[in-house]
Amino acid sequence: MNIRPFSEKEYNQLIKPIMLTAKIISIWPLAENSSTGTIMLRRFHLFSMFFLVVVMSLAVTADVVHNLDDLDEATECALICTAFYLCVVRLTVYTIHQKDMLYVVNTMKEDWITSSLEDRVVLEEKTMFAYRLAKYFISTVAITIILFMCVPLLEIYVLGASEKILPFRGYFFINQTISPIFEILYLFNVTAGGFGGSMIAGATSFNLIVIMHGSAKFAVLRKRLEALNGADASSTSVMADCVLRHRRAIEYADALERIINVLALGQFMISTGLICFAGFQITSMMQDKGRLMKYSTFLNSAILELFMFSFSGNGLIDESEAVGESAYSSGWIGSRLSKSLQIMMMRSQTPSKITAAKFYSMSLQSFSSVLSTSFSYFTVLKATKDD
Repeated sequence: MNIRPFSEKEYNQLIKPIMLTAKIISIWPLAENSSTGTIMLRRFHLFSMFFLVVVMSLAVTADVVHNLDDLDEATECALICTAFYLCVVRLTVYTIHQKDMLYVVNTMKEDWITSSLEDRVVLEEKTMFAYRLAKYFISTVAITIILFMCVPLLEIYVLGASEKILPFRGYFFINQTISPIFEILYLFNVTAGGFGGSMIAGATSFNLIVIMHGSAKFAVLRKRLEALNGADASSTSVMADCVLRHRRAIEYADALERIINVLALGQFMISTGLICFAGFQITSMMQDKGRLMKYSTFLNSAILELFMFSFSGNGLIDESEAVGESAYSSGWIGSRLSKSLQIMMMRSQTPSKITAAKFYSMSLQSFSSVLSTSFSYFTVLKATKDD
């Protein structure tokens, strides 16, 4: 394992895929010394993003109403509609919490660049899988978006389909099947869909990385506590450093909770519908290979996105809760450190966590609950169609 100290260049290379995806959708925080031109460009970018996703959310909602008599068409529109509404929630949340996001991003960078070799090993053990998973998720979302963009073109111009359907649906209250209106709306539709997909990829990968880094901060603290020896002359200063690290890890986790808690509620609620509708579309289109492939990749991305939220949240709970056990396992017997360790153990009994607007915690248990609920709704939809 490479345990050389991290340079700023190496860190930038590590975070680059997540940072670039986040910059595409304007959620990566600007530096405090950003120029006026950069700030104005960000505001224009944000306005454009809001315009695209809000217009598409309303247009696809209108398409749901327009197709209420056709369950297959209505559920397909509802599937895409929920994804766009979640994009609106994400963009709003990240815009409001730019200050907290800047603190989180700067803390991550500082931790990687200034960490000792021993701390670097722990950081790699706890976060490298998350970085690889984030890159994989970005790739799967990109493939899904490309399939959504290309399948309608193949159906119309290669297979000769008579019905012209926009890749990300939408009803615009005009005859949108004639040229050049269809081509203009198609361009608008794929632009909005591309930004919507980038929002899914960028926001979810960002959340995964920052939450797993939070669990790594607690893991570094645990390693230092377990190596603590009260008989050493430097034990008092080491203990003071551990207390400071514990406080900073909690502050970092609290910042994540402020950023993500409302988003997590929307994510878990909407993911229930996404998984349900995507599964229903797959079973309804077994003979339509193009749409079958399109919605299979969508379902894969939706489940993976929910898992990434739950996996990272579960890791944060486990590591912050285990601080008390590590404190008890340290060499405190016969030392003057017992009081500080007791306080740390008491604090760890309330673990840091990411909640869904304080209703419940992001964890693997909540992941299984959402899957169970989605399957229940799916069976209801299936029974309704059969009837």
